[in-house]
Amino acid sequence: MLIEMDSELFCARLKEIRTQRKMTQQDISEKTGIPSTSISHIEAGSRKPSLENFYKLVVVLNVSADYLLGRTEHFSDLGTDPISKSIQGLPESEREMIQKFILSLQKT
Repeated sequence: MLIEMDSELFCARLKEIRTQRKMTQQDISEKTGIPSTSISHIEAGSRKPSLENFYKLVVVLNVSADYLLGRTEHFSDLGTDPISKSIQGLPESEREMIQKFILSLQKT
């Protein structure tokens, strides 16, 4: 049995998550070390990411690899927790602020 990735879905979901996170291709480039031109090619479907770059995209975008690959409809591994869902939709800067706040609560 041959398993193939739905490249169009991957490209659409990658761009969707990047946009939802209010990040530019340049933002992604700065955080991953992947050239912004490569990110543009990946989103356009003219290039596929290496495994290493795929991992970097998953981590920086804080998204489930299964979602990007079209294996699930949930972009987060956090389940259906409403707080987690709300946080996922925020821009990265706001998610970082919330993370710092949570860490400060854990220290007390």
